[in-house]
Amino acid sequence: MRQRGFTIVELLIVIVVIGILAAITIVVYNGIQKRGNDAAVQADLNSFGKIMEIQKADLGTYPTTFASSMGLKFSKDAYGEDSQGRNVRYCYDSSNDRYVLVVNSKSGNFFKLINGVVSSTPNTSWGFAACALIGLSSTNPIRNGYDRDLVPQWAAWTN
Repeated sequence: MRQRGFTIVELLIVIVVIGILAAITIVVYNGIQKRGNDAAVQADLNSFGKIMEIQKADLGTYPTTFASSMGLKFSKDAYGEDSQGRNVRYCYDSSNDRYVLVVNSKSGNFFKLINGVVSSTPNTSWGFAACALIGLSSTNPIRNGYDRDLVPQWAAWTN
């Protein structure tokens, strides 16, 4: 009488196939998650730009200070940190009435908003380099939305 069952080779093949499928699923999931974080950050930038245009219409210039009443909302879980422990930096050049907001997505990608126009930017656009995007040299951002060294880490104006 012959016994029925799987051989060790058959079992190993099934385990390897399941492992390959799991690895593919993880890679695809991570890619989707990164794209989702980037999309959330870009949506935040578009919203920020619209609020800034409203502020300019009301005040005649872009603001240098922010308040939670402005409604500046950020999808906080979608942001990562740059090498200085920050992820939302704002610079304003009053002489040219230009602003830039540089942000870091959790995916590792950096994005900038310059006077309402969103685009990607190299990951070297932090600190002085953020303000240099609008022509300010040797100038640090005047507002940081997040700072890992502060408690609470997110600024009060970031709803």
